[in-house]
Amino acid sequence: MRALFAIVAFALASNAFAQLLTEKRFFTLPQYTTVGGKPIKNVRVGYETYGKLNAAGDNAVFVPHFFSGTSHAAGRYKADDKAAGYWDAIIGAGKAIDTDKYFVVSADTLVNLNVKSAAVGTSGPSTVNPDTGKPYGSAFPVVSMRDFVRVHKALIDSLGVRKLKAVAGASGGSIQAMEWGAAYPELVERRGRKSCTATSGRPKAAIRPMPWATCSPSRML
Repeated sequence: MRALFAIVAFALASNAFAQLLTEKRFFTLPQYTTVGGKPIKNVRVGYETYGKLNAAGDNAVFVPHFFSGTSHAAGRYKADDKAAGYWDAIIGAGKAIDTDKYFVVSADTLVNLNVKSAAVGTSGPSTVNPDTGKPYGSAFPVVSMRDFVRVHKALIDSLGVRKLKAVAGASGGSIQAMEWGAAYPELVERRGRKSCTATSGRPKAAIRPMPWATCSPSRML
């Protein structure tokens, strides 16, 4: 019964926040070379932003998505959309990742599983190879989490971001958060991750707790 009351209270609290509307944008890199040294032309990823970047470019937060997710981290595309982004409960005005204070960016990864969705921008095996006029198929270069991060770094550079207050992601997004910290330690102030089981609340064994990690980011920043 207590759990039911807690769920109801959480729902009521969530409804108290103003609805966040967002739109999908797309970023293209004319040329990208993978960590493995393979070139890819016209790399494209979709992204969303919430909040405003300040003049110094240092109030940004990047949210990498989980393995099967997309960049739709928060808000709705239309007011009557049935479902909001997967982290809508913590991203928005007055929420844990406060869009009144922070400029939040979320982007689709390369080889995103949701390639057939019109709301997803990604380059992968189904992308047309400009050199052949046919989909890459198995010829698409192998990419890693570090490649995801490097492409996203180019994206935030294009947006004028000079400092990330935090990088926070769930599951596969948490691995990307760690990659951000390893690849660009001077850029990222904090790295956070949420990767917990629904039953025990303990971190999954595959990802060890870190001093800067959080299991339930009710107050990330």
